[in-house]
Amino acid sequence: MTAARSIRRVGPPQAVQKLREDFYLVQVLLSESPGADWKRFFYEAQPNPPADFPPRSVDISGTVLRFRSDSGSVVQKVRLLDQWIERANQKTAGWPARSEEERRRREALLQEQQELAALNERWSNL
Repeated sequence: MTAARSIRRVGPPQAVQKLREDFYLVQVLLSESPGADWKRFFYEAQPNPPADFPPRSVDISGTVLRFRSDSGSVVQKVRLLDQWIERANQKTAGWPARSEEERRRREALLQEQQELAALNERWSNL
């Protein structure tokens, strides 16, 4: 992965579920689905994470990061996520090139997205 192709957060955080009074499941979208090495760096390479928000408390699923938070802490947590994303990008960029593997993974993902889009278009009038 090159710096130009690094993963980034796209869009603002979104509350997707109220868990209890002033406590929510929040998600942010990523520009692409991260690979296993990137996820490992995201979870493990963070210096001195806050005790109440360790990287392992963030669920990474496809292009979505999900975490739990009170409304007052979301801005701070999203700033941390941005830092952790950047750090994972930097660490992954320093690894030996896996360009062929990355290229195949991206092509497969693009093909899957096109297939899903075609199905959704076909079903849009149902």
